[in-house]
Formats: sequence, C-alpha cells, structure tokens
Amino acid sequence: MSVTVVRVMSVSTGQKLECGDEDSAHVWVRVAAWSPRRAFLTGAAPFALAAACPPEELTGRSFIADLDLDRPPANDDTAGERLEWPGLTLAPKIPEQWGAGLAPPEGPPRMVAPVGRLLPAGGNAADVDRVRLLADALAPGSADRKAFVIPGVPASKARPRFTKDGRPYKTDKDEEAEKATAWAIRRVFPRPWTGNLALGCVFFRPDRQRIDVDNMIKHVCDAGNKVGWIDDEQITAVYGVAELDAANPRTLVVVTRHVSSLDRSEKASPRRAPRPRGKGGRS
Repeated sequence: MSVTVVRVMSVSTGQKLECGDEDSAHVWVRVAAWSPRRAFLTGAAPFALAAACPPEELTGRSFIADLDLDRPPANDDTAGERLEWPGLTLAPKIPEQWGAGLAPPEGPPRMVAPVGRLLPAGGNAADVDRVRLLADALAPGSADRKAFVIPGVPASKARPRFTKDGRPYKTDKDEEAEKATAWAIRRVFPRPWTGNLALGCVFFRPDRQRIDVDNMIKHVCDAGNKVGWIDDEQITAVYGVAELDAANPRTLVVVTRHVSSLDRSEKASPRRAPRPRGKGGRS
C-alpha cells in the first residue's frame, strides 16, 4: 500500500489534456509524505482521471500517489515542475474533523477522537488516516516515513524454547512466520535504515483470542533486523494497537525517523569481512 498523500491546492485552467481535446489545467499539489509545505506544479490529466471529475473540480481533493520517497525530485525550477504520477488513485474521503486540509500552514491537522482512542475506528478505508496519526504521534514533524500493510493474521513471537542442553531455538512455524514478515518489509526497504527509528503497528486480529501486543511487535522487530533496520535496538519509540477485523485481518506498519537523546546513529550497514589472502598476497 502506498500512503504518499497529495492534495490539490489550486488549479490554473486554459490548458489541454494530453489524452484529448477537453479543457484541462495545471495544478499545484502538496506532497505530505515529503514535506507538509512542499508544492509542485503538474499536469492535471492523471488527477482528473483518478477523481473522475473535470479538472476545474479538482481543487481541495486528496489523492494517494505511488511515488519514490527515497528520491524526491528537486524543485529548482521557479515556474514549477512537471511530474509524472504513476499508480495515482483517489484517496478515501477525509473526515470533517480533519479541518480544511491535509497539512495547513499552521501545521499538520489533528483529528478529534474520543477519549482513549488515538486512531479512527472502521475498516481498511481508514488506514490512510491511521498511518498519518500514528506517524505524527511517534515522531511529530518527521516527513521521512514508510508505511505498508502485511495481509493475513498478525503473527506473534512465541515464548522462548530451549533444547535439553539449554540452547534457545525457534519452531518451524515461528521461522516461517518471521520469513514471511521479513519479505513484506524487504519490499518496502531496498536497504536497511540506520539511526534512530520509531515503529508503529496496528494489528487487526480475526477473532478475540488473547494475544499480547508486545509479542506481536517483537515479531515485527525481529523480522525487520538486517532488512528494514540493522538491529532493532535502533527503535527508540514504539506504539502498538490491537484491533478486531474478522473480514480483513492484517498488520499496518509505520516506520519513521526518530529523534532521541539515546543516539543510535552509529548503527550503519555492516561491512563485509575482507576475504582471506593466500600465499603471495593472492586471494
């Protein structure tokens, strides 16, 4: 799932759609996943297609875009940039509690939630809202974040098991579950992140079986070692939520940069050991 949120701020009419002769426009958009205040000028055609509305009705609409967050484009052109938006789809409607926009000048919006609840209730249509609220709670102001969904029943780290001689081991079931989660994380992280990180998880269970939230978080932490991060000691902020969704069990994962006085910036990618050399200096 992509959670790169863009919002159409304004529309300049009088252009033509590339795919036809209808009146088109250029639009200013705000890319919330890069920076709450970073705007770009782009063609309106993909937005009009995703929203199924005329370009002049785009103002104020919100979208999810499939963008490469690791390489945001530069903004050297003062006249704006023409960007491509692959995989663009219309975002779920934002509840009225969010206010006028995804990221108004005075700062990111805040949802008015009942006492005792951080995230909105409901099905997976609310996942975009959950991602933003969870990331803002973990690391306020951080725009460097990744979010994804692991489909299926959330796994839980089992209690330690030991051989007769006292050595710890994992069952085949635990090994398979951890590998599956690691592959899901690998699809989002081309290489492990370094430094301090914050991790948020929402576990949508299919039933009311008693499963400890901390064990489900530990499963994600272990699966992400050397995949999403070098070591889970980099995670200096954690938030876990257990929810019920019998029709669509899944795990919603948010990872963002985190600032802590307990600095983990020394955590860098492990270097390969030098190959042994034979006689005469040859390897």
